[in-house]
Amino acid sequence: MVADVVTPATVGELAEWLSRLDRDRHVLVRGMSTNSLVTGDDHAVVSTLGLVDIEHRVDDFSVSVGSGFSWRQLQDQLARAGQRVAVDPPGSGTVGGVVATGARGGLLHRYGGVRDQIIGMTVVLADGAVAHSGGTVIKNVAGYDLAKLLTGARGRFGVIAEVIFRTRPLPESQRTLLIPIDVAEIREVATVLARAKVEVSALSFAEGFLSCLIEGREAAIDRRVERLRAAVAISGIEILDDRGSQDRWRHLSDLQLPVGGGLVFAFSTRSARMLKLLPKVVTSLGSSLVAYVAYVGAGVVDVSVDGPDAEKHLRELANIFDDADGSDMDIRVELRARHDRCLYTFPIDVDPHLDSTTGPLGQVGDGSHLPVAATTRSGLVDRISVALDPTGRFSY
Repeated sequence: MVADVVTPATVGELAEWLSRLDRDRHVLVRGMSTNSLVTGDDHAVVSTLGLVDIEHRVDDFSVSVGSGFSWRQLQDQLARAGQRVAVDPPGSGTVGGVVATGARGGLLHRYGGVRDQIIGMTVVLADGAVAHSGGTVIKNVAGYDLAKLLTGARGRFGVIAEVIFRTRPLPESQRTLLIPIDVAEIREVATVLARAKVEVSALSFAEGFLSCLIEGREAAIDRRVERLRAAVAISGIEILDDRGSQDRWRHLSDLQLPVGGGLVFAFSTRSARMLKLLPKVVTSLGSSLVAYVAYVGAGVVDVSVDGPDAEKHLRELANIFDDADGSDMDIRVELRARHDRCLYTFPIDVDPHLDSTTGPLGQVGDGSHLPVAATTRSGLVDRISVALDPTGRFSY
């Protein structure tokens, strides 16, 4: 049986379709194939690719954009006006995909996540009701901040139809310090960089290098870079210019997208605790590690491993967290896949969605054997689902 697929062109069309849909039908929301690994005969599929209206209010530093709009095209269009949304997620997904997955990149260090860039949102709920949150100006306190609830919820509470972002001036220039260090030295070097009192836009560790991104005016950026290099006082530091910086940060994004698909263990905690845990994480994974990116100042680490070893490594990571009393840690498990049209993150709960999941990896494991410490489900999330989606339409 081929699932029904609709591509509404307006919020009204989307709302009407949901209101007419049989109550027992599950709904799968897709943009550029973020959810292509989820299948089922009982799913009605709605594509957001028709929701592509955009309004850029240059003087107000805000943009309203449909959830089906390409994230890269959004940034390209804003750049022509000298602005950007300060989020650099991996891949080439839609605006809705970036928001629904809470995707992130190196700019998390200075600007926070995508949730922090949203000032308004329009979402269509399970019964077709249209809800609005926030507005088109940055200083807006109208209504409940629905956007924060929907960001990172992976489409569980409703269909994101439109998002309003704050925009920021595009930096005139950028440089990246490529600092060769051992993982055990990260804490010391990060402390030195912080004491240098130079604003850093991104700070990530991967492949034996600490990458430090500096952005700003052309006239002053080189002086700021030299101050940081002198403070670190490590031989072999390479300074990347604008083009080199762009290539470096694009490469770090690609590390989060294994060519053949892969399991990604993502965890976050206070920055100081993460700096202590990272050497243990890297040591425990050893040669089986595919890739990892540590967002040093933000306390976030993404670790990618091959499917066959997924359960083993997840247990090892869970033990590290337990030993560190990681009660304040947010641990997620994500299945990342490379598609013809999309390089993106497909997040899944360990229990039950990892159970017998198939895709580019083949079967990646039985969720019943994974440690409880890794599951992201909670009573609060379930209660919110009951309130916003009482029939379980968006639960798959």
